[in-house]
Amino acid sequence: MILKPPGIEDIFPDRINRWNFVLNSAIDTFRTYNYRELIVPIMEFTDVFARGIGTDTDIVSKEMFTFEDRGGRSLTLRPEGTAGVVRAYVENGEYNRLSVCKFFYNGPMFRAEKPQKGRLRQFNQFGAEIFGSTDPYYDYEIISVVDEITRRVGIDSYTILLNSIGCRECRSEYMTGLKEYYTSKQSQLCADCQRRLNTNPLRLLDCKNEGCVALRSSAPVISDHLCGECRDHFAKVKEYLDLSGVKYQEDPYLVRGLDYYTKTTFEFVTDKLGGQNAFAGGGRYDYLVEQFGGKPTPGVGFAAGMERINLIIEDKEIQGNGVDLFFIHTGGDTLTMSLKLLHEMRKQGFSSDIDPEVKGFKSQFKRAEREKAGYVIIIGEDELASGLATVKSQKTGTQEKVPFDGIADFMK
Repeated sequence: MILKPPGIEDIFPDRINRWNFVLNSAIDTFRTYNYRELIVPIMEFTDVFARGIGTDTDIVSKEMFTFEDRGGRSLTLRPEGTAGVVRAYVENGEYNRLSVCKFFYNGPMFRAEKPQKGRLRQFNQFGAEIFGSTDPYYDYEIISVVDEITRRVGIDSYTILLNSIGCRECRSEYMTGLKEYYTSKQSQLCADCQRRLNTNPLRLLDCKNEGCVALRSSAPVISDHLCGECRDHFAKVKEYLDLSGVKYQEDPYLVRGLDYYTKTTFEFVTDKLGGQNAFAGGGRYDYLVEQFGGKPTPGVGFAAGMERINLIIEDKEIQGNGVDLFFIHTGGDTLTMSLKLLHEMRKQGFSSDIDPEVKGFKSQFKRAEREKAGYVIIIGEDELASGLATVKSQKTGTQEKVPFDGIADFMK
């Protein structure tokens, strides 16, 4: 027997109702906020992610699935969505000429991590990006979108963590203070953080090593170093959130695991996932489009994990979508008539099914129950002779005689 690789899951019909409920809740919310869907490739040239995410991040340095194509070019399966969306936005000039662009996407991502609950090697995300404005309203809007989706899917225990990591100007002073603090404690850092201390001190705040997490609690905070413009921007984001009743908690050490963020960063966390407590996150990235060769264009966005959200709501009862109609027959001419009516019902938009083998009514009713049929349409010898089908509601048990050519109108 051939098995699937570790860290990759199959999603069978018993889980697909919950899966589609989450995805459709997200898509409905995106459309409510006037976002347009974008589909980008699942693989890109490796430089898209190295340039966009940052070479000192764990994603780029440890977790990417990278390979050479037949032309010797380095390709990578996308580990996250934003870098590819930015590449597409820059490459397709029609959209980057608009004043403000709002996109959403969904699909599989890939990271070479140790598989565990809530962390897979192939996982699925949905997300959104806004290009073209530095207005703090859009930082608020992207958080509001995630909050709306979270409530729609029924997550009732979560916290929004919020921070500002400033711009290039005010962050440089902070990085100096951060480096001075950690240099005095260098021997207590993990091997990765000892290297990051010289290459990108901000990444030390994102380390999950227990010793490094303990050191972080006394590290300098970025809020003490924000310039006036960044301070005003952050205050306005919080003002919009307060006005709309979106609750949040400030976390001065929230930098997220990607190098492209500026100013606002946020995460949605819950106590229902164990160690992997974040199920969505994002922030502002005002320099990323420029890094990809585009004209200076501010942006802000987020991504959320489908598998993690499904884990959080795994106890939530989701109404499954069964088949509308299931035809029951006795074979021969009754099967022929059933197939004719089945074809017509499908043309009319009713999901319909049948077991073509000649079996007893009891067996066919069990099949209808297993398929969660709303109604069964019985075509036996008596029904064939009279031209009247027996239409039975599986929910109430009531049944009526309906002319063959009137079943569609009856159902409507």
